[in-house]
Amino acid sequence: MSNQRNKSWNEQQVTEEIRAWHEAGKPLYSHYMRQNYQELLAAGIRYFGTWRAAIEGTGIPYDSVRKYRDWSKDRIVETIKRLQKDGVDLSFRSMMLSKYAPMVYAAIRPNHFGSWKDALTASGLAPEEIYRYRSWDDDSILSEIRRLNEEGADLSSKKMDENANPLIATARRRFGNWGTAVERAGIDYNAVRRRRRWTSELVLQEIRELRAKGTDLRSGEIRHQHPALFAAACKPRFFGSWTKALQASEETAAPTVA
Repeated sequence: MSNQRNKSWNEQQVTEEIRAWHEAGKPLYSHYMRQNYQELLAAGIRYFGTWRAAIEGTGIPYDSVRKYRDWSKDRIVETIKRLQKDGVDLSFRSMMLSKYAPMVYAAIRPNHFGSWKDALTASGLAPEEIYRYRSWDDDSILSEIRRLNEEGADLSSKKMDENANPLIATARRRFGNWGTAVERAGIDYNAVRRRRRWTSELVLQEIRELRAKGTDLRSGEIRHQHPALFAAACKPRFFGSWTKALQASEETAAPTVA
């Protein structure tokens, strides 16, 4: 984008300057141009008849330029959160190629967020994670799911969405839905979903299964290795503490046949 002012214009120079201005992420609606680049606005009207014709002559939809003005900060944040939940690729390049380009233009305005990364941050997302997952292939995504599972993370879609984890958005885009991605990682998604609906009996069943495997059932170990089970067992409506849950699992265990 040229920094020259009062230059000699021709039709080609107008077109090139509009494209450069556009690629720099700057607004193109007439009011903004009148305040920030009046020379280009005047040249565009002179050579194309109207500013709209000048914009469309570069291949930029003029409706996107006009809609730019409709995006408030609150609406930007609300839309980003919704798109993230829907698994949309929120990287800058992808968004600029989508129908949401006007929102991006609005977001990077100095009196809005100043940059796309800051808009993502204001929406509760981690830009570095979005760009990190953006470049992952299928195997990398599945490996990350397995790693989280081994760490005892809650892999239910509800919890992943609550954490605004870019991994679930990327997995949905690559595998169609989160459940399929979890299954492809070799994890029983039905078991993952069950853990979202704990009951007293399910807690006891999990404890018995762990005991049968020889798992260390001390509270510190369970809190670290099986955080969802530990949290459920300690809920007042279930057992109130891990110790009481252990006692209940022993009391209700099936008798051993001699």
